[in-house]
Formats: sequence, structure tokens, C-alpha cells
Amino acid sequence: MRSLRNIFSVGIICVFTVVCLYLYQSLDNRVPRESPAQEQRISALKVDIERLRGVLKNNHEEIAGLKQQIAEFERKRKQDWDKQVEKENEVYDEKAQAEKALKEKVVQIGGDANHKAVEEEQKGVIPEPNRGNKVAVVFEELHKSITKSSLPICQMRGNYTDSHADVQMLDLYNVISFDNPDGGVWKQGWEVTYDKEKVAEEKTLQVIVLPHSHCDPGWIKTFEEYYHTQTRNILDGMARHLGLDKDMRFIYAEISFFEMWWKEQNDDVRKKVIQLLKDGIFELVTGGWVMTDEANAHYFSVITELFEGHEWIRNHIGQDFTPTNHWSIDPFGLSPSIPYLLSAANITNAAIQRVHYSVKKYLAKNKQLEFMWRQLWGSHGKPDIRTHMFPFYSYDVPHTCGPDPKICCQFDFRRLSTYNCPWGIAPKKITHDNVEERAFLIYDQYRKKSQLYKTNVLLVPLGDDFRYEEDSEWNDQYDNYQKLFEEMNKRKEWNIHARFGTLSDYFIELDRSLRAEQQSLPVLSGDFFTYSDRDDHYWSGYFTSRPYHKQLDRTLLHQLRAAEIAYSLRSMKEGKLSDETFGSLVKARRALSLFQHHDGVTGTAKDHVMRDYGEKMLSALQDTEKVLSEALGGLIAAKPVSSTGLLLDEYRVNQDTLPMRRTYKIGEFVVLFNTLSRSRNEPVCIHVDSKRAALENAKGKEVQYQLSPLFALQDAHLLPTGKYELCFANQIKPFGVKVYKVIEKSGDIEDFLATIMGMSNPQINYSFNGFKFETITGSSFTLKNELLEATFSASSGFLQSVTPLGHQKIDVDLYYVHYGVRSHKNLGNGGGDNQSGAYLFLPDGEAKVLEQDIKEIMVVKGPIMKKVYLLGPKELEILQVYSLALNSPSIEIANEVDLRSKSNFELAMCMDTNVQSGDDLFTDLNGLQIIRRRRQLDKLPLQAHFYPMPSAAYIEDTSTRLTLHGNQPLAVSSLKPGQLEVILDRRLKQDDGRGLNQGVMDNRRTLSRFRLLIEPLTPSDNTNTAQERIGYHSMVGLAQNMELHYPIVRMISTVKPGAEMVSGITSNLPCDVHVVNLRTLAGPTDYNGNGLASPKNEAALILHRSLTDCRSKLKLDSECDQKDNAISPKTLFPSIRSVRETSLTLLYQGKEITQLNMQPQDVTSVKLTW
Repeated sequence: MRSLRNIFSVGIICVFTVVCLYLYQSLDNRVPRESPAQEQRISALKVDIERLRGVLKNNHEEIAGLKQQIAEFERKRKQDWDKQVEKENEVYDEKAQAEKALKEKVVQIGGDANHKAVEEEQKGVIPEPNRGNKVAVVFEELHKSITKSSLPICQMRGNYTDSHADVQMLDLYNVISFDNPDGGVWKQGWEVTYDKEKVAEEKTLQVIVLPHSHCDPGWIKTFEEYYHTQTRNILDGMARHLGLDKDMRFIYAEISFFEMWWKEQNDDVRKKVIQLLKDGIFELVTGGWVMTDEANAHYFSVITELFEGHEWIRNHIGQDFTPTNHWSIDPFGLSPSIPYLLSAANITNAAIQRVHYSVKKYLAKNKQLEFMWRQLWGSHGKPDIRTHMFPFYSYDVPHTCGPDPKICCQFDFRRLSTYNCPWGIAPKKITHDNVEERAFLIYDQYRKKSQLYKTNVLLVPLGDDFRYEEDSEWNDQYDNYQKLFEEMNKRKEWNIHARFGTLSDYFIELDRSLRAEQQSLPVLSGDFFTYSDRDDHYWSGYFTSRPYHKQLDRTLLHQLRAAEIAYSLRSMKEGKLSDETFGSLVKARRALSLFQHHDGVTGTAKDHVMRDYGEKMLSALQDTEKVLSEALGGLIAAKPVSSTGLLLDEYRVNQDTLPMRRTYKIGEFVVLFNTLSRSRNEPVCIHVDSKRAALENAKGKEVQYQLSPLFALQDAHLLPTGKYELCFANQIKPFGVKVYKVIEKSGDIEDFLATIMGMSNPQINYSFNGFKFETITGSSFTLKNELLEATFSASSGFLQSVTPLGHQKIDVDLYYVHYGVRSHKNLGNGGGDNQSGAYLFLPDGEAKVLEQDIKEIMVVKGPIMKKVYLLGPKELEILQVYSLALNSPSIEIANEVDLRSKSNFELAMCMDTNVQSGDDLFTDLNGLQIIRRRRQLDKLPLQAHFYPMPSAAYIEDTSTRLTLHGNQPLAVSSLKPGQLEVILDRRLKQDDGRGLNQGVMDNRRTLSRFRLLIEPLTPSDNTNTAQERIGYHSMVGLAQNMELHYPIVRMISTVKPGAEMVSGITSNLPCDVHVVNLRTLAGPTDYNGNGLASPKNEAALILHRSLTDCRSKLKLDSECDQKDNAISPKTLFPSIRSVRETSLTLLYQGKEITQLNMQPQDVTSVKLTW
């Protein structure tokens, strides 16, 4: 009995020590699940008592050291606090919160033999994510939902413009030369060496070899084709081999594939996989539906795909596993928005790959490839995410073991039977006779690679695209590496310990090393665009490739979000809808999520794969229409007489055609739904079939309107269609549903008819059926509303200038330009050249102005809406439409382009202005934040100056800001002061050598929509904006972006609704707070029954608060509160029973709350229950 008690006591102390050591580094409120290595040590303790006694002695010494460090950190923290207490939200010492928690653990765990404290901690509320080497002492207060900012929003800007980073990417570009000398075996680096004599004196090199398989949910094959031919085999192999090969490990990322595989498995296999996850043998990394693109994806869509994956994990894996590590090895450039959202979901570590080779080289030289990735606005709100960057060209085996790919390739043991090594030296099976020589060869690469990192812990990925699909690969990789590990590990003079591990294993070892050496990682801020993998090959082409699908993506984004909100509002008010209706919503979520894959929204998949994505999104649009019909129909008590119910007035017939508009008839009803959480005062336009059509509101009162003829491209001319556009003034409350009736207007209608202006064209016999027609005369004409005046060229119709009310005239010379494709170039370094394709943009020089042979101009002038229609060059059939609405501070610009008559042709819309913007350009990142760019044409090529524009770009000087808001992601640049240029479409006949093996020739007529906003600025008193690396929309700019992405939903009802829903919430939210989503939660999928998930009486309310630029002189026309940011969900939604704080994707849930006060730039979720 005494012996058993000794074993138990020693085990308790050792487990306690492991927990303390890990907690000391992390600032996570939950204790990490014990890794397999820890469990093996505990098991070994029970077998070897004598060894335990030695470990116990060492543990006592380590604990004593920890206590001494705690005392030192406590002293230092107090000094720091005394110095910084007057500076709210300032960054403090990293250990401030951890020390108190550690002391409590020492007492708590020491007296808890059954580890109940640990178990309770694991079940605890939202963990405080690991902040790495810097953490705000006030973080806990900032994070709590009861916190309220003490400063007005305008005064807070100064605290949100400096990231306090060791490495700032914009500044780093000033330092890097971007030359490309031949580095030898590591072409983009240098000859890496190490001192063999000092190896034995250093800390043991801990090598984690990480088996993985990167599975694209669509690229060369469709999602389903990949699953049935490859991915199913990979996951089958995982379930068979893991556990049998006791030391083998595996990670996997794409839950879209995993869910498809899971539903085919029996309970035994599912239980086994859950146990593998629980034991740390298998790890799901990131846990998103896909490995999202980071350039074109909107943050709504990123949250949607991440939530979809995490919700599935919560429902089907349960509490046995939650993802804590991010794996992003293939997206073509990287955005800080993604780690920010991941941090909000309590993912604390990240591994990344595709970064400009010159940036990698610089960071490697300075041993900064591992860093704390911080947001541009500093460490406010969400913590920095600890990041590991791969140093070499690719994530495949030849480029991950060390700097020499011809050696690393020899240790990819799948190539024993398939594939070849491009360097001409094949792998060899490891035998007793060659193990020493082969082990040294790969050990030498490990040792050299380790010279690029700060610690003695090394990550070595072992995988590639669609690997481990055959049993032979599982066996060959495992058997041969085990022999190599055994040989290396027994060589004392090599001082190495290598083993298979997961990503969690790696970061646990990194924690241990940093703690033991009392080191911290550098802080980095900024992004990693635009990516180049070699030479001057910049991946800026995919920012625009397949713009038709990019625009379709944003249409689905808007329609899905509207359906989500309507469904949740209906469920709160009327109870659950059917599982079938909810199933349509889930299907649409997954279609949008799937397209966020880094070969989906990027436009970089095979033609038939893009068609498949298009069909899935078209089906999702139809599904969301059904949800909107049922949800809104219930909210307004509409009882349709047909199965069609309410119909959206914009729809698509096919996945490859432009949207069409339905026509309202006399007697039908217009149902409008505002999906924004603030009131809106903006005109709405519908199509009607009668010149006498008018509108009355729910009280029977006629509303102000105007009527104009509709124009369309017919027989290469701009002609009236015979139908009409009815535009009317509309005010609508937040989440409100408003109903109008189309009536027949009696009496004189002349005052309601718009005036038409046009070019004199004797070849066309225009018939305007009673509308007044005027011929355009002079060199220009103007359109104006209450807030601005716009001047257009009478010869070309293009916009020439905009004059905001009370401000100077701003020249805006708008025109089209085009690029060709350069010929193959002699790179001078032995490498082959490529030409522009789906990924790469390699132009043949500067852009050339497109001939302005504008054929026809038509102008509509009325009190509510003014429009200019331009029919452009015949061979491209460009149709450009400018719209200026009542009380709008912006001009909407729509382009329809068709490049099918061209080859190797890229079309751009360009604006030359008199804004003195210097070398600077500001672009958004995922619609979530704005970053400063800087022109450096002296050392970077033209193609390096194009950046992703997911939703907006602006230039500014001290008095004026010019913003172009975009409804779709495209490439943007500013190649000279005062200029903005956006690529609209590209048609390329050749492959660019990046694996797609085809050009981009599946163009179709494509629509792009923008809003041009010009804002007079008040000079800043306290902020040196020239030194900022970040930008912010004004309140008006933010509203314009929201209105463009989330237009008022228009639906047709053939029967009279029973009632309006004046407002879906009881009051406006603050102007700078946006409801990202109101998402009803799903229960587990019934795989053994109807295959559907049932909705819960719960929803995630996801909110985003933007910091806004207060220098704009424009004022927002809304009833929202521009001062207070207090939000009370129970007041907004009276039918809910409880509100609970949660992590972003609800994997972690905390206490009930009554109110939250969000900090600027915060994205947060709360769970509503009704």
C-alpha cells in the first residue's frame, strides 16, 4: 500500500509540474489537454519508481525556480504598472495575469489528489487566449462584456494607430532590397552552416516531424470528385493506421471533407477517431469548413466557414476535442484579419507558408520566423497569435526538412514507389546497412534548418497535396522514419531528439523551450501581400480572376445573411420552422463556406470546377430565397396563394448569367427588409410594367416616386425595354420589414416622369412614350443632388469631376485601360519564366488607354434618382451606369464587361484625380480593417503594386479623401499620385506554371458595382496620420460600404400581408456597431435518419464595432446613436430568455450577461436563448 501511495503521490506532483509549466507560458484560462507525451510519461512513472524519484527531485528544483521567477515577475509587474497606470489600454508585461493564476493552481492542485480542479478548469468559461510576450494588464477588463470605454471614439484613435511591433511589414519593405541572388542549394537564401563542435554543448534539438495531407475542396477536380477518388482513402487510412503504429501522428484541416467522410462511418470508427483526437494522436487543425483564401474572402464569409466547421465539431466530437492551432499552408498571401478572427475563437497558434521569398529570407536571417502576430491597431481586444512561418519555397517534403531540396526529397518515402525526385536522386529504403549514413544526411538538414529559428525546437512537416491515400505510404513513411529517429536519437554527439508529432506537440515543446530560456518571441504587425514565390512572379492576378464568380459570391453572402437574420427573428417570434427549411439554410451556409476555399473565391480552379462552384451557389441562392419567403412571410403574416410564396425581385436563371429583375404588376405588394441594425433613409427602385404604376404605403397614403424608362443593350444599341423603373423615397427601421402596394395612378402623371437626355443619333428612332427628351449639348453636363454635383463629358459620358457640398471641385477623370501579357523573359538566374495566368499578373508594360469610342449616352434626370448610361467600345460591349440617388453622398458606378472577343487581355477602370496622395494607398483587408500601402516602383515591379481590394480602397490628402467601395473583390493599385486603378476582368490563354494547367478563358458577361465617395476632411489636431500604418472608414464611409454590400431586400407578394414589422429590434444599435450575423444554432446531424440537423432555440449574435475616422465633414443620415456603445440584447430582442458570453464560434461559453460594451475593432459573439 505504501508503495502504491508513493506512486500516486509522485504522479500527482509530476502532473502538477507539467500543468504549472504550461500555464506559466500560456494565458489560457483552461488547462490544455495532456498531450500523448505527457500521458506516456505518467504511464512510465507507474512502472519505474526509481526513475520517478529522480524526476521528483528535479521537479522540486524546478518548482523552486518557478517560485523565484514568480516573485521577480511580481516585482517587475508592479514597477511597470506604476509607470503605465495613467495610459489606458497600454501594453504591459506578459506574465501579469498568469502569475496570480499559477499561484492559485499551486494551492488548488496540490490539495486535490483527484485533479478535480484541473477537470473543472477544462470545463470553464471562455479561456483567456495566449498573448505571447505582451499582454495588457487591463485585458480582462477590456474583454469583459460589462466594460465601457472611458474615452469618446474620436479621442481613442491615437491609442489604435501604433502596434508597438518589433517588425512592421510596411517599414520592412523599406529595408529589404528585393534582389534575388542565387543562394546555392537554397536558391532564395544562403549557404546555411553550423558549428559541429558546439552541437554537444547546445540544448538538445527537439524535432517534431508532422505528417499531414493538404486536401483542396475543389481545384483540378470538384469537391465530390476529390472525395470519392482520394480524400476518402486518406481518412480511411488515418482511421486504420493511427493507433496501430503507436508513435505515428497525423493532422487534418478541412472539415468539409471530414464531415462527408464521417457520415459514412459506423459508431465504432467514430468512437475510435474521437479517442485518437482525445489522446492527441490525431489533430484537427483550424477546424474550419475549408482552408480559407485570405485575399478575396469577406470576413462574414470567413466567420461563416469557421463557424460551420466548429459547430460541426461541437455537435459530433463534443467536449473531447476543440481546435487550438491554425494551419494555413496554401493560401497565396496572408491577412492579419484571419488570425484576429481565430484568436476570437480561442485559437492561439498558427503555422503559415506562402510569404514573399525576400521577406522569408530577411526574417530567417534575423531568426524572426516565429513571432507574435499583432493587429495594426495594437494589442487591444483580442490577443496576438503565436505564428510559425515555414522558411522555404513550399510545404512539400523537398522543401521542409532543410535548405537542400535534393536531399529532403530523398526522405519522402512515398517516392519509393510513386513520383520521382526532380533532382535525380531517388529515396532509399532505410536498412541496417545504410541507416547511419542516411540518418546523418537528414540530421544535417534538420540542424541547418534549426539555425533559422530562435529556439531548439524544430517543426518538419511531412506531407503534400492529397498524401497518405495509400496504405503503402502510411507504412513506408512510418517504418523508415522510425529507423531514422532511433538512429539519430541514440547519437549523443548529434544531441537531437526527433519524433512524430502533431501541431499541438510542436507548440507545447516551443512553450517549454521559451520558458526554460526565459525568451520571448518578437512582435510582428502587418500583412503578407502581395505574395511572390520566385523572381518577379507576383500572385496579384488571382485578386481578379473569375470576377463573375467573385460577384456571385458576394450576392450569396448578402442573401444568406438576410436569410439567417430573418430566420432567427421568425423563430424568436413564432417558434421553430421545419427541419427542411432549416436544412436549406444549412445547405446555403455550406455552399458559401466551400467557395471560400483558396482555389474557389480566388478563381483558380479548372473550368468544370468553377462551374460546379457556380451551380452550388445558384442552388444556395434558391435555398435562401425559400428561407426568406417563409421567414418574412411569417413575420408579416402573409399567406401566399401559391407555393412560390414571396419572391425576390432579383434572380438568376443559370449560374453563368447576369441577374435579372422581376416586374411588379398593379395590385402586387413590395416587401422590403432592412438587414442593417440601424435605420436607413435611401431610395429603392423596382421594375414595373405600367407607366401609370405608383405606390401607397400600409396606411393607404401615396408615396413620393419617379418613373423612368428602362434601358438595356439590344442589338448593339442602348434602347428602351418597354418597361419602367419606379424609384421611391423610403425610410425603414433596423431589421424592419416594410410593405407597399403597387397601385394604378389616376390623373396627370407628367410631374412624376423623369426627363431623358441623350446624344443625337439619326440612326436610331428613339421612342420614349411621353417622357420629355433633351439632346445633350456643350462639352459637359452635370447632375447634382443635395450633397454633391457631378460633371460628365458630353462626348464620352465619363465622369470628370465631383464637387461635394461646400468643398472644392475634385477632378475625377475616369477611363478604361488594358494590359497585355509579356513574352517569356530571361531571368538570368537559371530559372524558367512564366506568363500571366490564373494566379500570376505579368503584364507587358504599363497600361494602355482603351479607345473611347463611346457609341451612345443616355441620361435620366428626376428628383429621386439620376442616371447616366454609357455604351462603350463595340467589341467589348461595355455598359457603364452611374447612379446618383436622393440624399446620397456617393455616386454608384456599375460596369458590365465582356472580354470573350479578346485574348491575353486585362481590362481596368482607372481614375486620375487631383487628390495629393503621394506614394500612399489604403486598401481593406477582408472588409474588416484598412492598411496603408506605399508605392516603391524603384525596386518593386508594377505587378507587385496590385493588392487585394475585398471591399474598398482610398487615397487622401489633408483636405480630401476619395474612397472607392466595391461590391466584389478585385485587384487595385495606385501607380501614381492621385490615381486609383481597379482590374475588372482578365482573359488569358496560357497556364502560368502553378499547377492549374490551363488559362482563364471561361469568361462571361460580368457585372461589377462600386460607390465613389468623396469626403471633405477636417485636419487632425492630435494624430499624425502620415505615420499611421492603418486607416479607418469615416462613419459615412462605413455606412456606404454596408449599404453597398447589404442593399435593402426586395420581394414581391401577390397577396396582402397581414401587418408590417416596423422593426425587428426595439432600437437602433450604435452607428459603429454592425450585426455581422444572427445565426440560429444547429443541433447534431441525424445521419441515421433524415440527414438533417434540427434548429435550436438559440442563436449566435455576432457583432463588430469599427473604429471610425472622425475627420470627415459628412454626417450620417440615420437615427443610430453615435456616442453610446452600450448594447443590451434582452432589450433589443424582448423574447429571449438569456444572453451568454462566448468565444466567436461558440466552442467556449461563459457566464450570463445583461449588457456588453464593445471596444473599437472588436468582433465578438454572444449566445441568445429563447
